[in-house]
Amino acid sequence: MNKQIAYEWLTISCRFIPGIDSAIFVLPDKDKKKSKIAVMAKWPMDTVTDNILIKLAERTCNKPQPICIPFDQFQQNGIACDFFSYPIPSGSGLHGALVIKVKALPRTKHKAVIHSLKHSTRWLDLAHHYSGGNDDFYHEVVGLLASCIEQETYQLALLKMVSILCVQFECERVAFAEYHHHHCHVLALSNSAEFDRRSNLILLIGDAMDESIEQDSLIVFPQSTSKLIQRAHQELARKYGSSSLCTIPLIDNSHFFGAITLLSSEVNAMDKKSVMLCQQFLSLATPFLVQKREQEKSIFTKCAYALTENVKGLVGFTFLKFKLISGLVVLLLVFASLVEYEHQVSADAVLEGKIQRVIAAPISGYLLSASVRAGDSVKQGDEMATLNDSDLRLEQAKLEGHLQKLQRQYRKAQSNRDLVNVRVVKEQINQAKAELALNTELLAKTHLLAPFDGVVIEGNLEQMLGTPIERGDGLFKIAPLAGYRIILKVNESDIAHIQKGQQGGLLLSSLPNSHLQLTVENITAVSKADNGENIFRVEASLLNTPDILRPGMQGLGKINTGRASLLWIWTHKIKDAISLWLWSWLP
Repeated sequence: MNKQIAYEWLTISCRFIPGIDSAIFVLPDKDKKKSKIAVMAKWPMDTVTDNILIKLAERTCNKPQPICIPFDQFQQNGIACDFFSYPIPSGSGLHGALVIKVKALPRTKHKAVIHSLKHSTRWLDLAHHYSGGNDDFYHEVVGLLASCIEQETYQLALLKMVSILCVQFECERVAFAEYHHHHCHVLALSNSAEFDRRSNLILLIGDAMDESIEQDSLIVFPQSTSKLIQRAHQELARKYGSSSLCTIPLIDNSHFFGAITLLSSEVNAMDKKSVMLCQQFLSLATPFLVQKREQEKSIFTKCAYALTENVKGLVGFTFLKFKLISGLVVLLLVFASLVEYEHQVSADAVLEGKIQRVIAAPISGYLLSASVRAGDSVKQGDEMATLNDSDLRLEQAKLEGHLQKLQRQYRKAQSNRDLVNVRVVKEQINQAKAELALNTELLAKTHLLAPFDGVVIEGNLEQMLGTPIERGDGLFKIAPLAGYRIILKVNESDIAHIQKGQQGGLLLSSLPNSHLQLTVENITAVSKADNGENIFRVEASLLNTPDILRPGMQGLGKINTGRASLLWIWTHKIKDAISLWLWSWLP
């Protein structure tokens, strides 16, 4: 490849890269070491080659892979610039490099620049494949391409392209069409700035192009050895007297972009070399035509196209499993946002009696016996436990003997008519009687009796027989069998939804098949820690109390706080936690 062709190719490549500052195209220098390179072309031609570009070129030649150095990693002379390098296969089998320097671009644009470099480098590979290294062939192709690309608008480029092809291959007519909605629409016709797109000629040319695209193949008519269907070409040749037809489909990124149809006379029929040259030219021109068309589209057209493509991708069969799952998730979210359900606050519940009586030790002493324990039912007056009364009985005998002694002294003083002594002894007798009555009452209290019918909810003294007990020690806790209240341990994150009078349900662990109704009666204003959580104590009453209920039963209670959407019910705790976390971090 000579330097003139390299410069023309590099100039065309740089036209479609936004914000480009400079570029070089290098190949390994065969006369020097492997690490040395030869600059085949630079753009602009009179610019001084940047050392950074040379280093990137050497790095790419040694290790052929794309390189991107964004401006935030390197700034040259205080100017923010991006550097890109892309490996290029050459005819010798070695690799060269295309290195460019552009003004700083957003990172989202880097992929587009690499894509443009990739399209540009394909030309060299295609040219070598078709020409076998013939620089004259490639020079002719690049010359045709340059004359088209230099046009200012897409439509002018199309008109220039069909005119050049018409002159180059001595055709009668050359038509170009874009492929939309499974049909070719003719946009440019040689020797005609304007034409009627509904004319028979244009319609037949479009049919011929559709015939070529549908078979995904080049069609040359007439060609007796071809197995392709050529009915549309045959109809076009018959009606308009064109003895030779050639239709070439244009492909960009595995999609049909359009087609070119060349209509020639029998004298100037397309030969194999002409067809190959035309194919090579169109292979190189198609990416630039696509890019120029996209650049001229309005912002509304681009948005509409992007929306259409996204919709096609959404409803197509690609990633079908992912789309089905996503669709089901969306339907579930929509359903959950529209359907309302009763919001319930769940909390651990404990059954307690409305009245609870503590049976305390009336005197200090030793436990003699215990006839009941927690869980036993008792009747009013039943003996629950007894204390050792031996000391009290000894004291009782002592007091009775002392009282008898005072009574004898009293009778003796009366017989002696000692009035003073009578009065003193009488007071001593009264005191002894009081002490005796007190001791008798304490003896009665050694038998602990049930104050009412109920159930023992605390107290198991079987292991404490013979141990000393101080006066006031709680021995039993008893609750009546009628009248219960529910204690709900509500987490502080849910307490804002609880109000007095709200209804709910209770399910006890021991009665999983019995659903009890409850009503909130009271909400305590003080919280406490319970199992690592901050909870509030909420009291509730039962609407129905089965006989099987016993104080101390535990279960789960749910309080109805009002209707809300399922989506809010499922997500409000997460939303509240995120809001609290964000608020803690925001300044």
